[in-house]
Amino acid sequence: MGLFKKKMTVNMAINKVRTSENAYLIDCREKEKFKEGHVSGAVNCPIDKITEERICRRFPDKTSHFYIVGSYTQKPGSAMRKFKRLGYKNVEDGGYMEEHHGLLAR
Repeated sequence: MGLFKKKMTVNMAINKVRTSENAYLIDCREKEKFKEGHVSGAVNCPIDKITEERICRRFPDKTSHFYIVGSYTQKPGSAMRKFKRLGYKNVEDGGYMEEHHGLLAR
């Protein structure tokens, strides 16, 4: 086992969500960027809109797995910290949309 964990890419996160039960792909970019193009099936939760009321209502099962994708300006790490502060334990950085290779929904 290596000392460093390989950085997850958006394509790896998509694969994890599509092959796992109870897993979500969260896109933490602003609503406008999300509308310009996003991964089909991703849930838009902009960083500035992550509040306890919104997230707990939308995702009541805190044991779910969350793969958070963002951009170079709306970094997944910021959203991950907010989810973890709300008690969600299975939260991973899903990479940056600028590095995504594949079709996008609009």
